[in-house]
Amino acid sequence: MKRTGPVLALACCLLLFPCRRAAGEWTADIVDMETSPSRFVAVDKKAQSFALLSRQSPLRLLAAIPCATGQELGDKFKEGDLKTPEGVYFITRRKTAGLNYELYGDLAFPLNFPNPADVVRRKSGHGIWIHGRGHAIIPYETQGCVALSTPDIHRVDPELAEGMPVVIADEVRLGGEDTARLRDESREVVAATVAWGKAWQDRSPAFFDFHDPEKFAITEGQPFASFKSHKERLFKALPWIQVTLSDIRALAGPDYWVTYFVQVYRSPTLISQGIKRLYWQRAADGRFRIIGMEYEEMPVTLADKGGVKAGRAASPDEKEADTRRPDSPSEEEVQVRQLVSAQQAAMEKVAQKAFHTLNLKPQPTPEDQAILEVAQTGAIRPGVSPFATDAMTPAAPPPPVPAALAVATPAKPAVAVQPKEQPAAPVPAVPAVAVAPAGPVAPVAPAPAVAVQAPAPIPAPAAQPAVVAAGPATAAPAAPVASATAPAASVAPERAAEIAALMEGWRAAWEKGRLDDYMAFYADGARQGDLRGKDAIRRQKEGVWRGREPGRVGIEVVSIVPDGDGFAVVCAEDYQGKGGRPSQGYKIMSLVPSGQKLLIARERWSRNRPDEARLAAAAPAPSTPAAAAPTEAPAPAASATQPEGKTLAAVPAVPATPAPQAMASAGAPASAPAPAGTQASNPAPAAKAPAKADRTAEIASLVEAWRTAWERGRVGDYAGFYAEKAVQGTERGREAIRDQKAGLWKDKAPKRVVLSDVKIKPRKDGFVVTCTQDYESRDGGTDRGVKTLYLAPAGNGFAIVEEKWSRM
Repeated sequence: MKRTGPVLALACCLLLFPCRRAAGEWTADIVDMETSPSRFVAVDKKAQSFALLSRQSPLRLLAAIPCATGQELGDKFKEGDLKTPEGVYFITRRKTAGLNYELYGDLAFPLNFPNPADVVRRKSGHGIWIHGRGHAIIPYETQGCVALSTPDIHRVDPELAEGMPVVIADEVRLGGEDTARLRDESREVVAATVAWGKAWQDRSPAFFDFHDPEKFAITEGQPFASFKSHKERLFKALPWIQVTLSDIRALAGPDYWVTYFVQVYRSPTLISQGIKRLYWQRAADGRFRIIGMEYEEMPVTLADKGGVKAGRAASPDEKEADTRRPDSPSEEEVQVRQLVSAQQAAMEKVAQKAFHTLNLKPQPTPEDQAILEVAQTGAIRPGVSPFATDAMTPAAPPPPVPAALAVATPAKPAVAVQPKEQPAAPVPAVPAVAVAPAGPVAPVAPAPAVAVQAPAPIPAPAAQPAVVAAGPATAAPAAPVASATAPAASVAPERAAEIAALMEGWRAAWEKGRLDDYMAFYADGARQGDLRGKDAIRRQKEGVWRGREPGRVGIEVVSIVPDGDGFAVVCAEDYQGKGGRPSQGYKIMSLVPSGQKLLIARERWSRNRPDEARLAAAAPAPSTPAAAAPTEAPAPAASATQPEGKTLAAVPAVPATPAPQAMASAGAPASAPAPAGTQASNPAPAAKAPAKADRTAEIASLVEAWRTAWERGRVGDYAGFYAEKAVQGTERGREAIRDQKAGLWKDKAPKRVVLSDVKIKPRKDGFVVTCTQDYESRDGGTDRGVKTLYLAPAGNGFAIVEEKWSRM
């Protein structure tokens, strides 16, 4: 008898809940029609029922299982209103990793909410899923999702697929009073879809009459005039277009229809295939018009791919943008996190009051609260790699200088600067990313030498020029200087440029909050502070960036040291989250090889700058003594103006890049005669090495300046990097490239350009640069491919003579 009370209470709740009504509820009539989907899902919120339907003439019910929807009734209109949206949606993917088992079980299917019709109605929210549950489901218990029990979702799992329609309504009826009207409207929108495709193929002005200009502009995020002018330019430029629509299906929503189909597009320069969804709404004149559309590209499966002539590249704006969005966190988890955060905030207030009267000195935060990373405690021990877990034996001193060189010609010993004689704020003589100011600045005094252990006086050693964070290059001191910049000698310039480009791509992904791009830089077992593994890093960043998006991220590579098979990289970091306080410190990162690229295996943060000399001591010493090679006397470097943007190279020092029209290189230092008594074996290769390093660094700086001009949409600066007769796809000549970009960027301005895996190789009298390019325009279009730049001498610098791109 004691158990009858809860049972009766639950029964009453089940009877009473469906009786609650809310304004704007939609009753969906499912009608058996030729254009109905072959298989789809219908969710009845009133009955708390999940139905799997199949149309095999006639319509059949394959399964009906209980489900749970939002705690509040009615259609969803704003984020956090605890309502399940009503309308026609589509499964975007199958999700099994990174799920909170109590909330989602071990399986979830995200939906495309909000769809274009929701956008027109100004609905807000995200993360509406069909998912399992870690406990028995309770009616009306979710924050807006559709929840099934774990056994039930696994039972229907084989039947659910990406792209499957899901109808969600307050009530679902098979048949109904509006059967005749719905059949007529279905035939009407399918016929309109076919006519729309034919008008597109005919490049007819009637194509634009199929759209509702005002509502279409809302869903596309741009004026309808921009969409129209873009299509008109393509219609004029292309001699023919072929558009094939197949397997057209139609479903009715609350006040709209959705038609979806397989679309194959052909032109002389492009062939593409994908799933297109058109959202139709009846206009004031009684005609159905398109208010929005979605497109998901798929691999071309046609046996006949002819029609595209070799050697002709598609225009960048001819390709249709894929509208798939990355998964948003479920509103269910967001609500739970908000509740936990509120409880935590209340507990923190209580704790603050309790400790307010105590005489406790506030401890400095290890890093800005916005990024929630654990700082490294303590300075790096001398002779120990920053990523070592156990003490290591300090690196052995470099091999002694051969006796013949040590006694042949007496020379001044290296200048050792004692700590007490060092200035208060010396300029560190370490590799750095140089950022040139808008105009020339006064020369900066060279950095004082750092004392190192010298085995013997070295005749006429080469002076290491000081690296300055801003400003033109300055003349090196005439006196010999003992330098501790061992990484510059042990890291190839090409490798240094690649690492600097990797750091810039990682920084850009972080600053823009692009989680997928950001995580692509990490190895699977990466460690970030106390976080272990790539999934843990992803979950932490998802939570942090939802509460406070990244605002400004400044990264400057200050040293690169070999570390086993990879590299240890130290970067100066200047970070400020949106609405947060700034934070400065240093990132210490371990990069490991993975195939043809480097990935971050470990990342730590320190408020204090590590000692680069100690990092160099932990790195393997060069096999050949530096004194054995013939030396060069330094000469003043020519000053030049650099386009705005950070350089790619970190080691060695990057000379200032000149104006885009002619990238002038810094003057090469003149070789000094070898001292008497010094063996002059193989002098030529040693004399060319610094020039090659400078050239490689110059090319890296040029490519970064070109990327910056492109990303910022500066047509004049961008075109200035090309030779007069440069070739870019179908464009011939600098002026043609400039005109093409000027026209394209009016409607589709660049938003993000990221270059990674940058490789620079000499080629005859020029260079070849290859890299992976990730591009995004401001209208949402994206592409990814391999970029190849061919550079040849132009004046005192280099210019792009040919540019190639291939899609990945």
